Amino acid sequence: MARQRASSPENRNPILAIRPPGKRPALPRPKRAATARLLNALHVVGFLTSLACSTETSTDGANNAGGGSASAPNGGSTTLATGGDGPLGGSNGNTSGSPAGNSGSTAQTGGVSNAQTGGESSARGGSSPTAGNAANAGSSYAGNAATGGSRSMGGNATSAGSTSTGANGASGGSASTGGNAASGGSSSTAGNGASGGSASTGGNGASAGSSSDDHPAGYVPAIIGVGYGGLRIVSRDGGLSWGSRASIAAKGGDDDNLIRAIAYGKGRWIATGWRLWTSDDGVTWTDHGKLHDGIVSDQQIIEGLAYKDGYFYAAGDGSPSKLYRSPDGISWTRYATIGNTVKHTGLAYRGGVLVSYGDSHTSYQSSDGLSWTEMSGIQDATYCEGQWKSLKECFNAAWFDAGYYLLDEWGGFIRRSPNGQGFKNVYADDQQNTLYRSRALAQGFAAPR
Repeated sequence: MARQRASSPENRNPILAIRPPGKRPALPRPKRAATARLLNALHVVGFLTSLACSTETSTDGANNAGGGSASAPNGGSTTLATGGDGPLGGSNGNTSGSPAGNSGSTAQTGGVSNAQTGGESSARGGSSPTAGNAANAGSSYAGNAATGGSRSMGGNATSAGSTSTGANGASGGSASTGGNAASGGSSSTAGNGASGGSASTGGNGASAGSSSDDHPAGYVPAIIGVGYGGLRIVSRDGGLSWGSRASIAAKGGDDDNLIRAIAYGKGRWIATGWRLWTSDDGVTWTDHGKLHDGIVSDQQIIEGLAYKDGYFYAAGDGSPSKLYRSPDGISWTRYATIGNTVKHTGLAYRGGVLVSYGDSHTSYQSSDGLSWTEMSGIQDATYCEGQWKSLKECFNAAWFDAGYYLLDEWGGFIRRSPNGQGFKNVYADDQQNTLYRSRALAQGFAAPR
């Protein structure tokens, strides 16, 4: 019996209609469009379902300075590439969308990890999914690219994943395992702050350049004393023993061989009396001639020397006494006047101030070498045990911050005491040349024995 045909378009069902094998009846246009919309709706539902099941969310940006974490959808999945490159080439070591670190910690490889191909960072900014979060780890943007840290076909941050100042926040917090500070040095285990502080394992900050006491590698801390007969003698063990002596004559007197002052700075020792001497190793000395022959033309003798903030200073006699300054200890210019020291004007720099006195016993101080004021109640100001005192209160000796005094004694002796009492001889010069005064000593670096 033949199948009855549908009598009207409303009853017609082309899906159920019998058709010859290999042939497919055409769908009417309205039904075709409805089917397409249904299929599109099903795709959308499936996409939204996959997003809802995802372990991460996107915050339209990356980690923010206040601490929000950022993540990146990658089409519904959150798989991270095992061994993705961080800013220093490290891997995050996580797969299948699990976070690389606890909430609020930096990425394990320095702030940036890779997503697999197809997985991008959030739309504008970019941090690695969860792994780059650093809100509470001390950095403002640790793990974010400062100028667009989005991944490009595989999750690599276009700016290598570091912020403009490295993996650190603006206040100097460091990433958990490293990041380079733009202002000065990187560390293998900690990034440097924007202000240039060094990491615990040795990164250098911007401001951590060379010190005022630059010296060749291998040189050792030293004290050098100067005195009669052109004496220059070195201690490398805190004044306990002395050697590397240089001199001009034995049993020196008050003549032009007498060296009255010494200072150290910029890797150079300078010494003066009637003449100017310099040494870069504390052992071999160069004689530059007499001062009044053109070095400091208006002075016969200089017996006050100091070093401060990149310059050597020298004090000379006069009414008032005069101060000179030099960048290298060789070329000198007049700089200022000090006060009424009369003669034998000494000079020192300790405790952040320049101090001078002479035969008037009146002491003067200055923070910049230009303006000088009298130190009330202190005669022959000497620095000992952390403060300026009168020379007698410092046992007429020179104090060293390591905790001992050194004292000269006529006949070529140097004496030492830890507390200013019970001085013991530590050196006797076989030429009987004595230190000029206890203030004729300075600390610096010298070549080893």
